[in-house]
Amino acid sequence: MSTDVLDQQEVSQNRELLREKTLEQAKSHKASWIKLGQYLYSIYKDKVYKEWGYLSFDGYCGKELGIRQNTASKLLKSYYYLEKKEPMLAKEDESGERSPSELPNYESVNILRLAANNKKLTEEDVQEIRESVIERSSEPKEVRAQVKKILEVRDDRDPTEIRSQRRNSTIKRLSSMLNNAVNELGQDGLVPEYLLKQMKELVEKLNDQVE
Repeated sequence: MSTDVLDQQEVSQNRELLREKTLEQAKSHKASWIKLGQYLYSIYKDKVYKEWGYLSFDGYCGKELGIRQNTASKLLKSYYYLEKKEPMLAKEDESGERSPSELPNYESVNILRLAANNKKLTEEDVQEIRESVIERSSEPKEVRAQVKKILEVRDDRDPTEIRSQRRNSTIKRLSSMLNNAVNELGQDGLVPEYLLKQMKELVEKLNDQVE
């Protein structure tokens, strides 16, 4: 038997083992969500679910693991965030230094991830939220309340200014989408020229509305 065939068999066996471990982890109430997130990330990244007869990752999670799309997405993103930002936490989970009950909740980690990408929050704000999530393993409800309170303090701008910025942002986004559509439709000749002209005029009118 050739080396290539043996290698393929080994890969197949490893993936079946991954499948079994993922299912076991998903069904175990005492399991660590970090380990489950790691398995799910490997399956998602390499699209292994297709080898098991599933057309989509969401279909695999729902039918085989009984995990809803929204939950699977949070598990993936929360695990990936920890892998990049808190690698020691994953190692502590692997070594058993922390029990599953002592680990941060995956929803709390997801809130931390979103906060880290929120331009309204400072590095000090994010660090404060991190301490609640990572160090104290606060529940999602507590972390949400903490983030909301910080944002309320940070967002002390005039309501009129906030409304104006939101308005301008929405107009610019719509204008950009419409302009991209004009370019694509024009290149492929999918719509009449008169319609493209009207769309271009609408883009100009929208841009004139930006304050």
